[in-house]
Amino acid sequence: MEPATETATRLTIDVWADVLCPWCYVGEQRLGTAVERSAHAGDIELKIHTFQLDPAAGTTVTPTLSFLTKKYGVSEAQGRAMEQGLAEQAAGEGLKYEVHRPMRNTLDMLRLVHLGAEYGVAWEYLRAMQAEVFAGNFDAFEHGTLIRLGEQLGIPGGEIRDVLASDRYADAVRADHAEAERLGARGVPFTVLGGRLGIPGAVSVDQYVAAIDQAWEQVNG
Repeated sequence: MEPATETATRLTIDVWADVLCPWCYVGEQRLGTAVERSAHAGDIELKIHTFQLDPAAGTTVTPTLSFLTKKYGVSEAQGRAMEQGLAEQAAGEGLKYEVHRPMRNTLDMLRLVHLGAEYGVAWEYLRAMQAEVFAGNFDAFEHGTLIRLGEQLGIPGGEIRDVLASDRYADAVRADHAEAERLGARGVPFTVLGGRLGIPGAVSVDQYVAAIDQAWEQVNG
């Protein structure tokens, strides 16, 4: 008889994020790179959860710099300087990052992330939306853009239109937010590896790699 082979337990990495969060955009890229580098990449599942940072945000598209000057009481030059540092971080990960980019309420986008989960492409749908926003596309929030991005991932356009015309998945967005807070999150990105190891904020690729190794040992030890 051949000796029995052990089957590893898959490692689930849960990530809470919002579309407009710069550190989510950068952190997700670093985490994805870390997973690719991992010897266990084939046994890792990245699972995205939504976390709306500003539920009270308006539904009119506003330039990010205008928002920053009002929210933090800084000059446009100061706001641009704040953003430039983040742009350099993003560039270091090979990501486009326009300081002059759109922002508005993200509930519709986050509801669509939950639709994407039904088709197994929640992570990809979120990343596609982020790519549009951070590349500076002021049509990123338009229904036509959201439908196009979803269809490219295999989600039927009719399903996307139905979500956008209703309040489907709004409860799921709120439930994700509540779960993150229950786990101690006060902002995003918030990452939990193997249901045990939590990482608040974005860390380096090497730190994500080390966390993956640690969580893998905990799950399969």
